Amino acid sequence: MDKIAVISDVHGNMPALEVVLADIKARGIDTIFNLGDVAGKGPYPAEAVDACRELCEATVFGNWESFICHDHREKFEHITSFYRNKLGAERLDWLTNLPKSVDLMMSGQHIRFYHASHISEWHRIFSFETYETYIEMFQNTEFTGQDNPPPDIVGYGDIHVAFVNTLYRDQKILFNAGSVGNPLDIPMATYTILTGERDSKQLAPLDMEIVRLPYDIEATVQAARAVQMPDELEKYIVETRTSVHRSRQK
Repeated sequence: MDKIAVISDVHGNMPALEVVLADIKARGIDTIFNLGDVAGKGPYPAEAVDACRELCEATVFGNWESFICHDHREKFEHITSFYRNKLGAERLDWLTNLPKSVDLMMSGQHIRFYHASHISEWHRIFSFETYETYIEMFQNTEFTGQDNPPPDIVGYGDIHVAFVNTLYRDQKILFNAGSVGNPLDIPMATYTILTGERDSKQLAPLDMEIVRLPYDIEATVQAARAVQMPDELEKYIVETRTSVHRSRQK
C-alpha cells in the first residue's frame, strides 16, 4: 500500500512544519502533497517555502500566495512588502506559478486537491455547510480545469479545521487536511495521511488518517515577536497558543 501525506496552511511556522516532516519521515512516507498557504502569517516564510519546494511532490496555489504575490493595494503594502522582501524574486516566482488544483488516482478513486474551493483560492467553504454546498465542490470548473472527470474525493485546506465528511447520497468523500502552522480547532500541528494504491483504477482499500502533533508553540511566538511581524502580531500569537475555531456554524 502507498501512503501520501497531505499538508496544508504551513503559514511560515517552521517549528510546526519540522515536527510534521519528522513524523512523515518516521512513518516511511515519501510523498507529500501541499494544499497551499505556505508563507504568510508566520515568522519563517522563506524557510517554509524552501522546505516545501524540496520535499513536496506538488503544492497548490493558496489565498496567501495570491495576496503576497499579486496584491499591491497601498493599505496592505506594509504586509505584502514584508513577505516579498523575506522571500525574494525566485521564491515569489515559484509561488506565483503554482497550479490551482491537482488530480490523482488512488485505489480506484479520483482525488482532487485544491486550497479553498472549486471556485477560487479565495472562496471559503466552512466546516459547517449544507450538503448542497459540499457536493458543489466536486464540480469541474474553470478554476479546477475541465480535462479530468469530476472527482470522487476532494481534499482542501484554507479553514484550518480538519475533518472527514462522507456525502453518502452521492458516494463522495470531502476532507479538510487541517493546518500545519495555524490550526484553528486544536492547537497541534495537523496533517492527513491517505493510504491506498497510488495510480490504480481498481477499487481497493483506501484509508484517511488525521494526525495531530504537539510542537514548540512558544518558539514560534518568540520568533514572531523577534521579526516584528506586520499583520496583527498579538492576534496571531493568541491563535497560535489557543486556536480559534472560526468556521461559520449553522
